[in-house]
Amino acid sequence: MEHKYQIFKIKEKKFIVKMDLNPLTNEFEYHMYLRHLITPQQAIAAYFSKTYETFNPERNRYELYSKSLNITVYYTYLKEKDILLITAFYQGGQYE
Repeated sequence: MEHKYQIFKIKEKKFIVKMDLNPLTNEFEYHMYLRHLITPQQAIAAYFSKTYETFNPERNRYELYSKSLNITVYYTYLKEKDILLITAFYQGGQYE
C-alpha cells in the first residue's frame, strides 16, 4: 500500500502527518482524524500549548499533553526541525 503524508509549516517547524486510506470513501484522510477525530491543526495547537511533555524511550517518541485543549500528542523528530506527528487524541484527564 502506498503511504501518503501532508506537511504543515508553522513557526519554522515542519509538521508531517500520515494519511490513511478511508475504506468507506476510498480517499486519503488524516490518520489521527480517522482514528481519534483530531485534526492536524488541533494536534499542532496542542504542541504549542503543551502543559506536560515526556520522552518515552521504549517507544522512541515524545508524549505531550495540552491541558487547555485536553489533547495528547505522540510525535518524534525526523530531522532537527521536522516533526512527525504520530497520532493525537483526547486525553480524558490522565494528567490532571
